[in-house]
Amino acid sequence: MMQMTGISGIILAGGKNARMGTEKALLKVGPHFIIEHVSYILRSVSEEIIIVTSEPDKYARYGDRTVKDIIAGHGPLSGIHAGVASAGHHFALVTACDMPFVSAGLAELLVNNAAGYDAVVPFYRGFPEPLFALYSKSCLKVIEELLRHNLNKITGFYERVKVNFLNEQKMLEAETDLDKIFFNVNTPEDLKKAQTML
Repeated sequence: MMQMTGISGIILAGGKNARMGTEKALLKVGPHFIIEHVSYILRSVSEEIIIVTSEPDKYARYGDRTVKDIIAGHGPLSGIHAGVASAGHHFALVTACDMPFVSAGLAELLVNNAAGYDAVVPFYRGFPEPLFALYSKSCLKVIEELLRHNLNKITGFYERVKVNFLNEQKMLEAETDLDKIFFNVNTPEDLKKAQTML
């Protein structure tokens, strides 16, 4: 897997983890913590890894640096904003910290379909997948505006920027098991399922 030039990798590790009762990023699926796998995959396609977290001591070792939300208290949209704003490159691949099977092949596909767009977002089973997607700095102004108006819907800015939605057919060129790639661990049941999927 070749490392892409001019891409930052962002891992969002700021959630409340309410349904799990513990830090999802630091759960193990197989021999590794979920965040270790995410970081390893991002490392293969990006030149830097930034972890957005309010607890840098816990997560610093999994990236090159950590940042906190700039406009705090608005959920994942705050995290996307902080990550993209602090990225050293125009494009940033944003991932959630609770997706144990994110794939380098799909990451590469997102990057390769970015030309002429502000964002590249997988569209799977009728819905966008905003937490394994590519965003550019061109999205920042619009996101900031929404956050300042307390509009926290994670996909709320899509209609105001140029998004390339990748359909299932296109994604299947890079990855065959999309269900697995977009699987995230929210509950103890999900964790058990992830172990069996491994």
